[in-house]
Amino acid sequence: MTSNNFKLQIEEDIEEYQHKYPYIPEMKKTEWAFNFWILDKLYSEDEDIIVDRIVDYNDKGIDCFVWHEEQLDLYLIQNKFFGEKTTLSLDYVQNDFLTRALTALQNGTYSRSEELQNIYTKYSGKKGFSVNLILYVTNNVCKTPSIMKAVESFNKTHRCEIAVIYGLNEIKELYYREPNIGKRTMTFQLQTINKGTILSVNKNAYNLPQAIDARYIMTPVYSLYQMYRQARKEEYPIFDSNIREYLGSTGTVNKKIRDTLKNSDERKNFFFYNNGVTVIVKSLRDCGTSGKVRKIEIQDPQIVNGCQTVSTISELFSSLPEDTLETDFQDTFVIVKLLIIPDDSDEMTKLRKNIVTYNNSQNSIDQKTFAASSDEFKRLQIEFLKKGLLICIKQSDKYQYTKVTYKNAAALMKLNKELMKKYGMTHLTHTKDFLVILDKFLQVILAFVSTAQDAVQKKSRILIPGNEQNKKVLDFIRNDNVTIDALCSLWMLYIRSEHERGEGKIPIPLYVIHCLSRYECKGDPKEITTVLADGEKINRLIGLYKMTITGYFTSWQKKYSGGYNDMIKSQIDDTIMDQSRHMALAMLS
Repeated sequence: MTSNNFKLQIEEDIEEYQHKYPYIPEMKKTEWAFNFWILDKLYSEDEDIIVDRIVDYNDKGIDCFVWHEEQLDLYLIQNKFFGEKTTLSLDYVQNDFLTRALTALQNGTYSRSEELQNIYTKYSGKKGFSVNLILYVTNNVCKTPSIMKAVESFNKTHRCEIAVIYGLNEIKELYYREPNIGKRTMTFQLQTINKGTILSVNKNAYNLPQAIDARYIMTPVYSLYQMYRQARKEEYPIFDSNIREYLGSTGTVNKKIRDTLKNSDERKNFFFYNNGVTVIVKSLRDCGTSGKVRKIEIQDPQIVNGCQTVSTISELFSSLPEDTLETDFQDTFVIVKLLIIPDDSDEMTKLRKNIVTYNNSQNSIDQKTFAASSDEFKRLQIEFLKKGLLICIKQSDKYQYTKVTYKNAAALMKLNKELMKKYGMTHLTHTKDFLVILDKFLQVILAFVSTAQDAVQKKSRILIPGNEQNKKVLDFIRNDNVTIDALCSLWMLYIRSEHERGEGKIPIPLYVIHCLSRYECKGDPKEITTVLADGEKINRLIGLYKMTITGYFTSWQKKYSGGYNDMIKSQIDDTIMDQSRHMALAMLS
């Protein structure tokens, strides 16, 4: 179903940049703007520093660069905004891509960016420093055998450098993955009782197939609170791998956690009531003992199960006197399972994901929740946010958006200003107005690619992996002709239709989407942004299909002798819809 034209999305984004940043004169040049796109979409570089990271003129083999200081990773990037059949030359790859820039930096003669030369000079001798030579090309004919042989030869003979070429299909794959950002790191010393027992699950002793070790530690809840507080202070994403995040303290489970901890007589039993916390760490070491305390140093902790426990502890402790917390809760413990999993291979990455899945699937999270956390939906969440729309993927997203991140909707209204005006929705003033519930959004897509009846009757199947409905919506999202603007347009038309309906039944929003596909776009997603190009076209379309669907309902009742609920559960009668639309057009003209 998908075409080979992801370049449409890139071009749409570049047009948006040109509209958003008219004060950047270089942005008018598409080839320069493509550098901006790479740094923004694939590396999530801050917009304020991107311009300084682009060295497009007299660049000696570099178009832009990225520096992740914590990992000592330097990316020297070249970008070719080529046509479909434009090829690379072997001479360019061997000299400009693989040699020129690196040689200049090694010799200390790279003059185009003083910052880049200083980074290389300062860190090139340090352990762990690496240089990544990356070339992005907007077609799929760039990787000829001779070129790839040259790249392979370079990688074999260079210890601290690696070169990679990405064609258009691979750029698309990267676009839908998590952005390549400089991950924060964190080191923390988790405490336990000196005389206590630590269960050490050694992979060799137990003949375990995976290259991981584990520790089970009875930890004071105050130590967990300190770890969480340090993560917040250092802006370290300690719940980054947890699909749940915090659901608030008012839920039944979290309220029981809080009430147990608040009760001075009950809190000593907390260990017996709670299922514990699972933490994946990159490494750990025993720091020995100090008095009654034994400390275990952990690197880059990720809480993959127990988010509600840790967050509720933190919320409660933040409201209590700090100077007596450690004493008051010295006999309150929780079991912490530490899994030592390095992130040095695809096998370990897969294992991490499986552990997250299985640790949560024992609770109330089902397979739909995990399906919703796929890379495609995460990318949509990132891109929709830039337009002031909040896609809710995790169970906790609605709580996080409305109660924490966007209590005030002013920032969203600013981002969404043009869309609201275009769709006649300037009355939206609350954060909840900008929420996009994922399964509802996928219903809208299903109504476009299939039928309104399919979207109504089979909504429950949309997020079941491998299901026909799930495949249809994912294929649509992955279709290179379906851009972010097209997806936003579908959602905004749905919202506008809901608003027009008010407390009545007409227009039926999913019917409006179906009619948009059938009559206006002829099933072609490339037509969505053209049909919904401006407010005048949108108002006309809404007016047309209010009349069309009203006429359809009346005629359907006469033919089938059923009510509204019977109608929306039934397959649309195309003949009646065609006639109703024809009559509506005649009346409007």
